[in-house]
Amino acid sequence: MAKILQCSSCHSTMDVTDVAPGSAVECPECGQDCRVPSGNTSMRTKTVSAPIPAAPPRPASSSQLRAGSSPRLSRPANRRASGTMPAAQAAPKSHGGLFVGLGIGVLGIIIVVIVFAMREQHPDDAPRAKIVGEKKGPATVTFNPTLPAGSDKPIKIGEGGKEEPKPTTLSKPAETADNANWGQLMQQLRPGGGFDHLDRPEGVAFQKVKSFGPAAYPKLIAFIDDEDTAIGTAAVAVLNALTGRDEPLPKGVNKGKIKAEWEAWLQVSGGGAAKPAEPKK
Repeated sequence: MAKILQCSSCHSTMDVTDVAPGSAVECPECGQDCRVPSGNTSMRTKTVSAPIPAAPPRPASSSQLRAGSSPRLSRPANRRASGTMPAAQAAPKSHGGLFVGLGIGVLGIIIVVIVFAMREQHPDDAPRAKIVGEKKGPATVTFNPTLPAGSDKPIKIGEGGKEEPKPTTLSKPAETADNANWGQLMQQLRPGGGFDHLDRPEGVAFQKVKSFGPAAYPKLIAFIDDEDTAIGTAAVAVLNALTGRDEPLPKGVNKGKIKAEWEAWLQVSGGGAAKPAEPKK
């Protein structure tokens, strides 16, 4: 009788007739190891009869060889009788079960590592939460310094050392005839009059030039022959107001001559004989 064993994993059957009871057999389908039981438990027994020889083919009758008909095919000789089962052929070994086992083992190791890591974190979190819960109100710190022997001077909290020196702010140097912006001053004096109106730019500029004293005379004389005739006229008007002279104003063709006369006057008098300017009425 043939002994057929069914795999518990993939439920495929295998012929274990020639295998001793209690031996391990590898499933040809899934690679799972199965053990042949000693008795008939979990194993089906089937009687396999000898194959019945095939009957010789009958000669075709005349009626079967009619025109347009094909001869009947003979039954294959190797066909087994019903109720018999061929022996299972050994399939090539598959390593799928080995890979599945390795994957399950690696997954188990990862789970164990994660569990241990979580257990190590929980003990640290518990005391920390307990300490946070015990805090009640602001903490009070008592300052109790240790004084050296023989020292009876009180300690002043918050007293620092000497105050840091404040940065020295350098004052802007006083404006003089040498560092003044004469281009801007002459633009403000361009009207050539109204020097007594301190609420106008020409009045403010005149007071500044007047504060320079005789040092402003050479600067004003240099503007007499300026390309802008209005600037030259303003220079002579300021000189007349500061020196008390009444020289003619330049009118284009004579500004070189007027400048030479003022230079000669400055060289002779040195600017010291200048009369104080009188405000116009």
